[in-house]
Amino acid sequence: MQKAVNTLVSHIFNNGIRHVILCPGSRNAPLTLSFSRHPHIQCFSLVDERSAGFTALGMAVALGKPVAIVCTSGTAVLNLYPAITEAFYSQIPLLVITADRPPEWIDQWDGQCIRQTRIFEKHILGSFTFNPLKPDFNFNEAMGLCSFPKKGPVHINVPLTEPLYEAKDEEFVYDKLTPVAEHLSFSPNHIPGELTYKKILLLAGADAWGERFKESFNNLKAEGKLFLLADVISGLHDIQSVTNWDAICTLADDDLKQTLKPDLLITIGKFTVSKSFKKFIRANKPKEHWHVTNNHTIANPFETNPTEIEADETAFLEWLAKAANHLDTSYAASWTDVSENLNSSMELLFKNSSFNEFSATLLILENLPKNSFLHVANSMPVRFVSFLADKLNAVKVYGNRGTSGIDGSTSTAAGTSMMSNQPTFLLTGDLSFFYDINGLWNQYLKPNFKIIVLNNGGGGIFRLIDGPHDLPEREDYFATQSTRNCQRMADEFGFRYYKANDFVSLQTEFETFRNDTTQPGILEIFTKPENTIEFYKKFKDLKI
Repeated sequence: MQKAVNTLVSHIFNNGIRHVILCPGSRNAPLTLSFSRHPHIQCFSLVDERSAGFTALGMAVALGKPVAIVCTSGTAVLNLYPAITEAFYSQIPLLVITADRPPEWIDQWDGQCIRQTRIFEKHILGSFTFNPLKPDFNFNEAMGLCSFPKKGPVHINVPLTEPLYEAKDEEFVYDKLTPVAEHLSFSPNHIPGELTYKKILLLAGADAWGERFKESFNNLKAEGKLFLLADVISGLHDIQSVTNWDAICTLADDDLKQTLKPDLLITIGKFTVSKSFKKFIRANKPKEHWHVTNNHTIANPFETNPTEIEADETAFLEWLAKAANHLDTSYAASWTDVSENLNSSMELLFKNSSFNEFSATLLILENLPKNSFLHVANSMPVRFVSFLADKLNAVKVYGNRGTSGIDGSTSTAAGTSMMSNQPTFLLTGDLSFFYDINGLWNQYLKPNFKIIVLNNGGGGIFRLIDGPHDLPEREDYFATQSTRNCQRMADEFGFRYYKANDFVSLQTEFETFRNDTTQPGILEIFTKPENTIEFYKKFKDLKI
């Protein structure tokens, strides 16, 4: 049995996977021994499978390549599901390998025997069973699905029979295989013949590796005829036509929205953080919506029934630059004028505001070191950053927006920091931080990992959004107030602790926190919920 498992591991290595997270267990012992003894695979041991799944996802984001995760049977498998769904919708390549009990023991009242075959089938690109006793298996097909034609998670379930440790004293031999050729994403370039519209808006949605379009985006921006928007986690946020479009869509009245409405909306990438933009387009539908994709990734978030443009995105953008020559700059200028007016109003609003979560985020973004990595947690942090995207020059931004859950933000950022030598910052809320505290149960964290916790004593989003903000049950059942602070957690997990509660202390503490290269750090920022509520109300009253 161990020889067959070694063959599986040989093929995994041959398909380019060099990093594996091993979650401790007994049923997965043959897998653990084979991976850990392979001379060219780097293994990491993480106990909590839910956190480990997100850590693997963060590693894959940093590497741009698949990462494998291995766990034992039973409920351990189920704990991987949140990270798998995130990887599925965000198209992050993961190879999920689960040890299983022999099929004859499933449903027979034996421990950790659950129905693992195809357990993730609704959120997976491929589900396979590798039986070491009958190892007839198409290895390259299974592993290739992680990266082609889409990126995403693939599951290999491995039923293992006892004895599990029979080969522990043997010298493991790994198969020497012919290297697998890397898949190149390609699709026919079904590019339209011409542009017949004058008001054209190009939106780059979320994409973990959207930087690959930077040259094309820069060329389009230089022409100044197309209006370019980029989601804050598109990788293109620093080369768009205006950066405060999320706020514009929030504040614009109906007349202005009619002026800003495009005739043709073109989208690449996937989802967008901005709920205001989605509401703007849903209520002011363009005459046509094209979505450009080379792997049939398409959805209908704006209720516009988009037409799929099956093409390589770079080839399409090059065509677009030429096809847009006849356009004038008036449509882009209408957005630019509004943007400049709003920038002036926002500067005045921040200047006269008390210390709150928006102003704290602004100060942080203005002082992030260039070429650093910023992971933004869900709920309000990612919205703050979306509103303040103009402060993010030369900073790579990522967030788990596939499912938009708070459950794995810390672990994902931790995984990214493990694979990078650049400063890696996590901006998170107090509930998100404590919810995923096992993300710090990780012996591989480095001094480059810096966590910024906005502590407003609960889920601040429920104090701002329509609906729960004026409910009498808000604090107990929605915001779920918390009196915890992070200092004990910092001490427990070996982080240096900093705290701030006003502009002066934040400026001073952030500089020390940012520049410390000897120890990972946690900066806890205490804000008063009423100050943030007051700021947001004044923001909503701005005229543009």
